[in-house]
Parts: sequence; C-alpha cells; structure tokens
Amino acid sequence: MKNKKILLANSLLLVALLIFILIPSIARMLFKLKDPIGGNISLLLSGGTSVIALGGIALLYCRITKRRFNKVMVIKKISLKQVFLIMVVSVGMYCFAIGVNMISMKLFPVAIKDSTAISKLLNSSSTLLGLVVIILIPAFFEEVFFRGVFLDAYEGINKKMKFFIITAIFATFHGNVMQIVYVMFLGLVLLKVREYTGSIVGSMTLHAVNNAISFILSKVVMYYMKIVNTGIKNGVIDQTQVQAAATTDAMNASLTVILLRASIFLLIGGAILFINLRQLKEYKEERDGLELIEEEEDFEEKCIVRKEEIIDKKQYIPLAIYFVAMTILVVSRY
Repeated sequence: MKNKKILLANSLLLVALLIFILIPSIARMLFKLKDPIGGNISLLLSGGTSVIALGGIALLYCRITKRRFNKVMVIKKISLKQVFLIMVVSVGMYCFAIGVNMISMKLFPVAIKDSTAISKLLNSSSTLLGLVVIILIPAFFEEVFFRGVFLDAYEGINKKMKFFIITAIFATFHGNVMQIVYVMFLGLVLLKVREYTGSIVGSMTLHAVNNAISFILSKVVMYYMKIVNTGIKNGVIDQTQVQAAATTDAMNASLTVILLRASIFLLIGGAILFINLRQLKEYKEERDGLELIEEEEDFEEKCIVRKEEIIDKKQYIPLAIYFVAMTILVVSRY
C-alpha cells in the first residue's frame, strides 16, 4: 500500500505540473491576452491555477486512497504558544531569506531577472489581491499538497530521505533561480514546524505569516526606494529607474561586501530559527511525552525503508520525470 501511495503522489505531481503549464496557455488563447500580462491578471491566473492544480489534486488523492481530507492532512488545533513561536520563526525566516537572496543575486546574476519580475508584479497589482494570492492561497493549497499529500504518501520511509525529496519538490516547483535556494530551506523549516506541532495548521500558519512579512515589507521598501532614488516626477514615480538603480547596486558591490552583509542576516535569522524551533520541539515533547516513542519510530523507519527500497523503485520513475521536466523548463526560461 505504501509503494502504491508513493507512486500515486509522484504521478499526481506530474499532473499538477501539466496543469500549471496548460492553464495559463489556455487562458491566453481564450481571453486573447498579450504579453506582458498585467499584475492583477497575472496574480489571478497564478492563484486560480494553484487552487485547481494543488487543491484539486489533494482532493483527488484523498478520493483515490478512500480517506477523509482532514485525516490525510492531519488538521488539528495548535496552541497560542505554538502560534507565537511560529510567528517568531517567520521573522527568522525573513532575515535568513535576505541573506540568501543577497548571495544568490551576486553569484547568479540571472536571479536579478527574477527579482525584477517579482518587483514589477507587486508594483502593478492591487494590495488586496496580493494578500489573497500571495499569502492566503499558497498558505493553504501549497501546504495541503506538499506537507499534506506527500507527507502522507511518503510515510514509513527514512525521515531524512522523505524530507529531502519533499523539500526538493517544493523548491523546484517554484521554477526560478531567485527562489530555489531560499525555498529549499523554507521547505525544510515548514516540514519541521509541521512535525513539531503535529498538525498541518502549524505549517500553514508559518507559510502565511512568512509570505505576509515578505509581501508587506516589500511593498513598503519599494515605495520608499521609489521616493528616495527617483523622486516624484510630475506626480508619477519612475519604476524603471528604481529597478535599474537596485540592479546596478547589486551588481557593483564586491563579493566580500555582499558576504559580510549577508552573514549578518544569516546569523541573526539562523539564531532566531534555532532557538524557536527547539522550543517548538520541546513544547511538543513536554505536552505529548513522545521522546522515546519517536526514537523507536525512527529506528523502525530505517528498517522499513531498507525492505521497501529492495522491493520496488519503480514508484520513483514519475518523480525522476518531474525533475527532468523542471530542469528543462527552468533552463529554457533563461
């Protein structure tokens, strides 16, 4: 049954990827949309596709496995203390993201293209729509897909291997160089929060707060940069000059300066993450008394994975196809 669930989840991943490719193309044809697509329309397409692909496939997975949605996703209440700790973890994630993105843009100039595209999208879209599509939709639908369906499907295999595969899928699914390193780390932290809270509500909370911090601060910072760097000409802010100025600054700074700046944010973010994730873990252990049980389960998982790997590896063929397809899509994009 476990092998069948893994094969099912990996196959549905390919279906989700296909939907994400086809829906925007179909929408362009039906509504005769021309590039570049406006910010609001782009967000609507992105949000709608996520709902259909991730949400629809999560429901389909539950239907095929003949289990209730809340049981597969492990939807349980979390305490106020856990919510508070998760919010502090989100602050650490944001600091860590700043450091990672600084290094990414310096080492991989192509990442600046992604950063500029994200900035244009935020600038040209309404705040209300951005709150829904950038914060709420990913927090729910990405979690039920990546930390719901895949955690359920991969239950019983080696924990480190399981976390690595799910994190890699989550990171590559975003499809751009700018986010892949940071999202890889975010995916791991989301899995840890999901584990330490014992509920997908925990990872949903972290995902929502993390995106909210990024969205709101990005809006504030961009508006401030527009005023400081370009001023207001005839009542209109020149966005092109702001983006060019930011790009030039990122490219001209030396690698040493970038590493020093990034190190500050990485150290601060890492310290916040370490302390508060540990507190989440300790809180769960104190409340549930599962320390010894978890150690026994880890040992059992290692024994189970050896047997399963010998029995069947065909279940990972769709996963291999997915990674090859994503590599081709990302390379062709740049």
